[in-house]
Amino acid sequence: MQAAFIRHNFRCTPRILEDLWRDRRIAVHYEESWSTNPQDYYTSGRRALRKLWDCCESGAVVGAVFRTIRPSSMLVGEVEVGSTVEAKQYSDVAAGESFIYKTVRLANAREVLYRDYPLLAGIQPRMTTITGWPSAQPYLMAVLGHTKVPQQVSSLHPSQLEVLCYEYMRWRGDIEVLLLPIGRNMLDVDIVGIGPSGTTLAQVTHTTEPKAISDKVRRLNSYGAADGRLLFFGPASAESVPSSVEFVSIEEVFQALQEHGSAAHRQMINRMLAW
Repeated sequence: MQAAFIRHNFRCTPRILEDLWRDRRIAVHYEESWSTNPQDYYTSGRRALRKLWDCCESGAVVGAVFRTIRPSSMLVGEVEVGSTVEAKQYSDVAAGESFIYKTVRLANAREVLYRDYPLLAGIQPRMTTITGWPSAQPYLMAVLGHTKVPQQVSSLHPSQLEVLCYEYMRWRGDIEVLLLPIGRNMLDVDIVGIGPSGTTLAQVTHTTEPKAISDKVRRLNSYGAADGRLLFFGPASAESVPSSVEFVSIEEVFQALQEHGSAAHRQMINRMLAW
């Protein structure tokens, strides 16, 4: 089942959003028209309606954001195969507002708190109304109780893997404090901190592609210095790295924290994998 993400950030009022939430409906708003035919709209409206119809035709698990009224949670549910895009008018009499939305009803919908599933807040697509969300698919399916996310390192999102490797470094004594937030700050390294021997830098990756690994290792190695350490976390199948860089397999990291780490480490992994 495909996964989709939808953000409800259109012309409306909080009362109308509450009505959509209560009805368990996702919606898009392009023009005050009753047509649900994508060809009757310009580019962005056409694209959004096509995605809604695609979800109806093939079925989808959906994460729906209603940030104005539910900033700390999202609605997760299913668009069942054979569902229909329906034009519906929602009104807020007190505000004197009325809008025609193109909507689809979610089945088996439930509110999901970000405090329970923080990844669903951290990997939301940006600058879009409705789009595919493949990176969240296993977690959305787990939330609805359809499947379990496999208890293996390959199930982790890249951002989760970075956190896991940082915790492993801290547990093993490779790093004592961070100098920057993990990931997204420097192009060539994911973890920057101070360890017993000085500045410690690490690169973390899931990739098994030899050329990509070689490039990542080369860029990490360019940060080498007399004091400190360079660590490269990658799959066990990764090719050898220069002697100036310490290689640690991500499978080893996952197993070590599960079997020998603290109870908090095991809880962390379970929470990451929606168990």
